[in-house]
Amino acid sequence: MRATADEPIGSLDRAQLLDLADEVDPDDTSLQTEVVALGDELVAMARFVDVLVDGAYGAAAAFESLLGERFRDGHRALSRTALEPEATALVSELAVELARSNPAAHPNQPLFVDPTGACGDLLLAVLKSVDESLDPAAVTANTNGAGARLLRRRLVAHQLPHASLAVARTGEFAASGAPVHVVQFPHPESPVMSPEQVLAEIDNIVLQMDDAQRAVILAPASVLTDAKLDAEADQLRSQILRSGKLRAIIRLPRGLVTSTPRQALALWVCGPAHASVARADKWTMVADLGDESLSAGMRTDLVSDLTAAMGSEQSIRAHAFRFARPVSTGALLASSGSLVASTKPVVTVPRVISTQHRRPEGAEFPARLDALIAALGDHAPEPLRHVAPTSSPLSLPAATLGSLAGSRHVRCLPGARLTSADLQAETGYPVIGVDELTGQAEVGARRIDRLALAAEYPAARLTEPGDVVFCTSPHPKALVDTAGFSVVSYPARILRINPSDPAGLVPALLASDITAQQSREWKRWRVRRVVPAERAGLTQALQSVATERATLAEQLRTLDDLTSVLVGGVVAGTLTTQNNPITTGTDAAIIALPEGTN
Repeated sequence: MRATADEPIGSLDRAQLLDLADEVDPDDTSLQTEVVALGDELVAMARFVDVLVDGAYGAAAAFESLLGERFRDGHRALSRTALEPEATALVSELAVELARSNPAAHPNQPLFVDPTGACGDLLLAVLKSVDESLDPAAVTANTNGAGARLLRRRLVAHQLPHASLAVARTGEFAASGAPVHVVQFPHPESPVMSPEQVLAEIDNIVLQMDDAQRAVILAPASVLTDAKLDAEADQLRSQILRSGKLRAIIRLPRGLVTSTPRQALALWVCGPAHASVARADKWTMVADLGDESLSAGMRTDLVSDLTAAMGSEQSIRAHAFRFARPVSTGALLASSGSLVASTKPVVTVPRVISTQHRRPEGAEFPARLDALIAALGDHAPEPLRHVAPTSSPLSLPAATLGSLAGSRHVRCLPGARLTSADLQAETGYPVIGVDELTGQAEVGARRIDRLALAAEYPAARLTEPGDVVFCTSPHPKALVDTAGFSVVSYPARILRINPSDPAGLVPALLASDITAQQSREWKRWRVRRVVPAERAGLTQALQSVATERATLAEQLRTLDDLTSVLVGGVVAGTLTTQNNPITTGTDAAIIALPEGTN
């Protein structure tokens, strides 16, 4: 009301405020019911609104400041669907570019539709992203729920033009022109939705789109891209794929939903089906950005990829895609796994790093290695003295453990569920579990009798030399079992590299990369690899470093014991330092004991 009146309303009495509400919202689509519901508090609220607007320097800013309190005020429907700025920025940039590049759209009057009537954060971000020289318009569903009414009030507060979209009870609607549909599921009108409900809503939107329309759909990745959907939801998703209108599938990184940072979202971009392409030859652009961050530059490249995906086969071939890749729609339909799992094939052919036009990555390592070996002097492990710079650098790119496992370069084997009572044996197989991985127990401190293992745990596996044992909780940790013949205790697991096709994996390097991870999703961990010719040499060099480290650690432990014995003996009077000619009889020679001396 204050935004429409464009003047203070605190001086009006109750009757005048009700008249103003009727004037502003004669059909009661956004605020008249809420104003009447204030009852005797209406006048006081109007005065408060004046103070709020004056303090925020405008009605729109005041409205947004109130919405910003949704997390503290307990507005569950609003807070649980709120998005991080990176997510709204991506959707808004993409929607605006799809409208701009659509040959059927009006060049100066982009049109955006929210068929749910409740996706206020996205729709407002889109309208705010349009160039100031253009005249955007919004169309929202004519539903009367709290979320829909809030969206219409929000548009009024921002003085943004909008129209109503008639949506039947069956969900049918008719959006004219060449709009871009902008939708988020779940949304404030339905903050809790099953996968079947989400996909049914999307299917309804896609069915009613003609070739002039586009759609940007944001929803949980567990619904749009991931595997393990139940039969009904999987059938709905397949039905949308078969329509040919699903042009791009993007899995986004975690952390884009404010209230549930561990949830991953996915993006669907819909447009006209390729009528000239045979069904067997249709394709869909897919990308897995789970390990990326939605920076401004990254969003620009992604929007460029997705806009190009709306074009013809010729234009798609002419575009240099950074993230998305075309995948046969038939292959997606036939797959029982994630829709984006096939987008990152494991590269097994080393790439040549050009040094002609720029300094190659890692060019500083030879000089740093020489300096470190010189600093170690005689203590430098012998294999490191034979490491030399290469004149033709070759490398293999990092890969996710999920893609490596899917290509059978590595296997993940479960640990055995062992009872603590069976781990007290003095002899037998050593046990490696979370305690050993996190340093709470040394490897070999817990053992299980061999006969007990065979009798009680017949399915338990023994490790092989070179296996990497890891856990994901309480945080990722891993070690290499160089000796083998150990029993892994659940929830720890085994990663066994395929000896005939390791794809550049080195056990020690793999364990190091796992320990450096932050996420608990092991399939999404990116691990480094080396070219095949370097695997043996690097393994030997790392083993020599590990041996030297173990020797130094043992010397440190011996020095710690020596310190304790020395201090204990002198304090007890059973040892004397008087025979040392340097310190005998001099008070000035008293040396402060190191911290932690016992």
